Amino acid sequence: MARITFPTVDAPLVSVVMVTHGNWPLVRRSLEALVERTDAVYEVIVVDSASPDETSQRLADEVEGANVVLSRENLGFGEGSNLGAEQARGRYICFLNSDAMVEPDWLDPLLEVLDEDPTAGAVVPMLLNPDGTIQEAGSVIDTVGWSLALGRGESPDALAYRFRREIDYGSAACLLIRREDFWSVEGFEPAYGIGYFEDVDLSFKLKESGLRTMYEPRSRVVHELHGSGTSSQAQQRMSANRALFYRRWSERLSRRPNLIELPTNPSRLVAARDAEVVDRILVLDDRVPFHDRGSGDPRMAKMLYELVDLWPDARVTLAAADDREVERYAEPLLTQGIEVVAPPIDWEAWFQSRMFHYSVAIVSRGSNVTRFGELLRRTQPQALRAFDTEALTFRRLERMVGFLQDSAAVAHARADATAVRQVELGALHESEVVFAVSGEEQEFVAEVAPETPTFVLPNWIEPVAAPAGFSARQDLLFFGGFLAGAGSPNEDALLHLVSEVMPILWERDPELHLHVVGADPTPAVEALHGERINVVGYVADPAEWLAR
Repeated sequence: MARITFPTVDAPLVSVVMVTHGNWPLVRRSLEALVERTDAVYEVIVVDSASPDETSQRLADEVEGANVVLSRENLGFGEGSNLGAEQARGRYICFLNSDAMVEPDWLDPLLEVLDEDPTAGAVVPMLLNPDGTIQEAGSVIDTVGWSLALGRGESPDALAYRFRREIDYGSAACLLIRREDFWSVEGFEPAYGIGYFEDVDLSFKLKESGLRTMYEPRSRVVHELHGSGTSSQAQQRMSANRALFYRRWSERLSRRPNLIELPTNPSRLVAARDAEVVDRILVLDDRVPFHDRGSGDPRMAKMLYELVDLWPDARVTLAAADDREVERYAEPLLTQGIEVVAPPIDWEAWFQSRMFHYSVAIVSRGSNVTRFGELLRRTQPQALRAFDTEALTFRRLERMVGFLQDSAAVAHARADATAVRQVELGALHESEVVFAVSGEEQEFVAEVAPETPTFVLPNWIEPVAAPAGFSARQDLLFFGGFLAGAGSPNEDALLHLVSEVMPILWERDPELHLHVVGADPTPAVEALHGERINVVGYVADPAEWLAR
């Protein structure tokens, strides 16, 4: 059998601590996955806890470069992990079960959480079953100390389990923690004996000291449940240690929901997940914001990030009415801890499952007032309601009427404007607060709904420190997306520019070129491409074009 050779690292960043108790084939698989899928920034400390089989000898014969600590008695997970942690040299300790197989790129996302967030005390990955389904996406604890793993049996691709968040606790099958933080709470509690609930206890001790346990789903680890014991033994130990855990933490547990109600009241699961989250903010918009396009999407993306920055302990949920490009654009939001909800979904059932859950509901655009207004009134009557205008649509429609020639089109536009006006003016009056996109729009809202506080929340960008001067530039640039499709304001503006303005400019300068940069060009826009007009379309970063 080939030897497993770990790298020699003089100053390890991470100390991986593994406690073994038999089942050498599984131990070997775990060690092989670790060495094959981890950059050389770590050391390995294996504590063999009186294995009843050949594990201790196999560690000596087949493993090179690991610090192997042999115990003549079965210390159990907690005391064995403490013994291994005493040998650790790394800034971070990763406790890894001997039945856990790390997936590629597992470590960096965990390190990122602890590097970027000083309030994070420990972080765990998404644990997967061997069949690829979720085993645990963080866990919740109920009022008597029983735990429930979130996401069990679900797809790891489900949005509901792919956002970073604080959790009650995460299984120490794989758990990363700063070494100083681990010892500041005196490590794992030895009173739990062979195992179970010492990891829950650790998270509760960290929380008591002001540190959070985080779940980072970009890191994935496959876990064979009860790889060094039987499920019946596990159940017996869980029951005994649950009673001990309850005695130690009964006061805090008294504020937890009772999960026994789950079969008849599924909303209790979300309530339990967010039980210790004070601020819960629901944002409703057309789609997951296409941050690199137009139609107000960059502004919405920035608003979501600002909410997270201003209230880092809040639960921010984005409910997107449309499922277009969700996979492409959701990941940056999920990484920042923003929950993303999108079709296919039964919105009625979803809102019912979150009855009375949110403290604030921000509805963007009048179309979503129509789409979600009644659901909000029935399920979130307690929530402070904010209306984000994203530019009042009825005002644009009313202005458009004056430019139409066809009488049928005029009648249709007037009917649309009247219907949208009723919805948007109603939202201005019914909301507790309004976000406007400009000072001019704020003044308009003050005239029609003077009783509603209104704040300007414009789109904004970071200015370039030393932009190119006028003399260094050439040509013209039309920068704007066409996500709204044919007949949209941006399409109309470009067509007007080309037909009415550019001929005048070309008389003055026949060599002048117009470049059109923006995603989703419509057929009418693409038809403009030619000798003097360059329809570029989508670019990942428009900075290069804007600097010309």
